[in-house]
Amino acid sequence: MARKEGSPDFKGFDERMRRLREDAGLPQAEETRERSRPSMGGAGVQVGVELVAGVIGGALIGYWLDRWLGTWPLWFLIFFFLGAAAGMLNAWRHIRRLSDVPKERSKER
Repeated sequence: MARKEGSPDFKGFDERMRRLREDAGLPQAEETRERSRPSMGGAGVQVGVELVAGVIGGALIGYWLDRWLGTWPLWFLIFFFLGAAAGMLNAWRHIRRLSDVPKERSKER
């Protein structure tokens, strides 16, 4: 049976490991390291990719359906706008996920 990480048996071990790491000058453990701040340039690229991928994906699906069914602009337009809406929704979700970070960023200011 596996023991829980926070159990008393591991507390002494964790304390000894922390002291050994400090004495050796090693970096902190993964759990205690602060999360790095996401790059705003990378976030902008991600939002742009989300928007473009939604529009292109919807347009391609609509184009394929129109060629298959022989109804040229109907499905293309429908899926073009559905893809644009999906791309905007994904971009908004990504931006909203980034806006949850200010709790950590407020400590830096």
